Amino acid sequence: MNGFGTGETNGFHDGEEGDAAHKRTFRGHSREEVTRLILQSLNDLGYKRAAEQLSRDSGYELELPSVSAFRDAVLCGAWDKAESLLLGSQAYQNENGASDNMPRRKRSSNSVSQTRNGRPRPGLTLAKGSDVTALKFLLRQQKYLELLEMRDLNTALVVLRSELTPLKKDVARLHFLSSLVMCPSAEDLRSQADWDGADGHSRAELLSEISRFISPLVMIPEHRLTTLFSAVQDEQILNCQFHNTPNVPSLYTDHECSMDDFPLETHIELDNHADEVWFLEFSHDGSMLATAGRDDLVCVYDTSSWQLKHEFRQHQRSAPSASSTANREASSEKRGVCYVAFSPNDRYLISCSQFNEFAVVDVREGRRVAYADHFDQIVTSAAWLPDSTSFVIGTQSSERPLSLYSLKPPGSTDDIETDDTIVLRNPEIHSWRDPPWDATLKDQPSSFRVTDCAINASGTSMAVTTIENHILVYSLDPAAAYQRLAEWPMEDKLTSINFSRDGEILLVNMNEGRVLALDVATGEVVCRYEGASQKHFVIRSTFGGASEAFVVSGSEDSRIYIWRRQTGVQVAALDAHHPGTVNSVAWNPANPAIFASAGDDTKVRIWLSAAEKRRIEGIPPRSLLGGVHSY
Repeated sequence: MNGFGTGETNGFHDGEEGDAAHKRTFRGHSREEVTRLILQSLNDLGYKRAAEQLSRDSGYELELPSVSAFRDAVLCGAWDKAESLLLGSQAYQNENGASDNMPRRKRSSNSVSQTRNGRPRPGLTLAKGSDVTALKFLLRQQKYLELLEMRDLNTALVVLRSELTPLKKDVARLHFLSSLVMCPSAEDLRSQADWDGADGHSRAELLSEISRFISPLVMIPEHRLTTLFSAVQDEQILNCQFHNTPNVPSLYTDHECSMDDFPLETHIELDNHADEVWFLEFSHDGSMLATAGRDDLVCVYDTSSWQLKHEFRQHQRSAPSASSTANREASSEKRGVCYVAFSPNDRYLISCSQFNEFAVVDVREGRRVAYADHFDQIVTSAAWLPDSTSFVIGTQSSERPLSLYSLKPPGSTDDIETDDTIVLRNPEIHSWRDPPWDATLKDQPSSFRVTDCAINASGTSMAVTTIENHILVYSLDPAAAYQRLAEWPMEDKLTSINFSRDGEILLVNMNEGRVLALDVATGEVVCRYEGASQKHFVIRSTFGGASEAFVVSGSEDSRIYIWRRQTGVQVAALDAHHPGTVNSVAWNPANPAIFASAGDDTKVRIWLSAAEKRRIEGIPPRSLLGGVHSY
């Protein structure tokens, strides 16, 4: 009966007329379910009187009296009563396994254990598979924490020993809870337990967590109607090929985006480079685009006009004095800037060179502030920490494959010095070489070597790809000694890696045209993006578009490939940089209607949506042009 027995009818009408009314459906849906969902939503919206009137008109109640009593008991902190209402006679089961339905200890006067006829009161109907012991643990844990917060340590210890410990649930958690007895104050307790106290949101959060284990026929899941709305909207977004806006679709109509709103057209070609363009990146605010390539040149453009803002030639070298073909070819192999990275505050730009060095320039002032030249191989990649003063450099160097650097002068605890005469050289503060470099050894043991690296937005972890086809994940917590958290061998050559903005997904490129999304916690493949070609060269992919809903990658077939991030469905394959490879792509983080690509044809292409292009060129939208209908 799910609790809807005699005496708790949930507001059902009596008599044949009432029965007939409640058997009718509403457009194929249960009239009861629809009405109760509306009742819940009216209460969520604060329309209490409207909910009361609907309840009177329909004859339905939102909740059984026992459910309302349980809700009130949790929110008021009546823990014995809450456990009794939730579990009924199960609440009195002997914790050692007996089930004689007899109380194992005396209950307080607010405990509701029996009905008026003396029979044990049944608890609320639980969802299938619910763990009764876990529910007891949640309620008693809250009770224990609140007693500690009130500084009633003796009673708290009784609860710990006689109510929580016998449950034999989550021993590690029990040890942690017992350690909280040592907290000197309520404030310290709340901080240590990551808990906001009885007067905070903890009781409401507990109720929300427990409600997931109660049958939805008895207690409707929280905000259920809005959950259904969101599910419909999410489904429409996933099925919309060109959805590229952070705006949520309207509930009034079915949703479909126009191709005009997706960046599929070339707006402009930037041709400042004299050789292959290997990498490009937008600043975090979208106001600048940095490009780099084989000609040792780094260009920074203003994205409002696409005019050149800076040309940095930090890595250019004069022609070799030796005239032999071998020397010229060796020098040519060393040429090129293969990576650039803006600091999170967009003030600094790192450039990584195949001449075994990196440089950091102040983009505002157009000057170099730091560099390093203590490598014996190519510097391949860079990634900033959130403070915009620390960064990681990945290289193919045997001595320094992966190192942490800082723009703060040695011994400085303040912000970066403003003296424009200071140029830091080799400001390394930590190395991840494995095993560590030992200067006393003539023959050093081999270490991994890095092809790319990335840091998550919170600055807590780093992911690295190696020449040995492994992905390494590290903690960036100095207190944890920057320890390695995971290592995953992959099937083929790895050329790029990126974190999603939420830090939950890693995007990697591998040879044979494999573009994969990996779960950060497990390394498992969660999505594959098929179609791109990659066999010989470094190809880079990235997340992009509104809410990072897309994955975009270069390809050796001169095309740009775009996929839906969550489904892997291909959105477009754009002819871009003939002849040769599309090496790198970057999506403007501030404007989802713009992305850029770099290729072997020495060009940088800026891609816009048709609607954005018309806006820039001052052409009225299609809805305002005679004879042309808007999408």
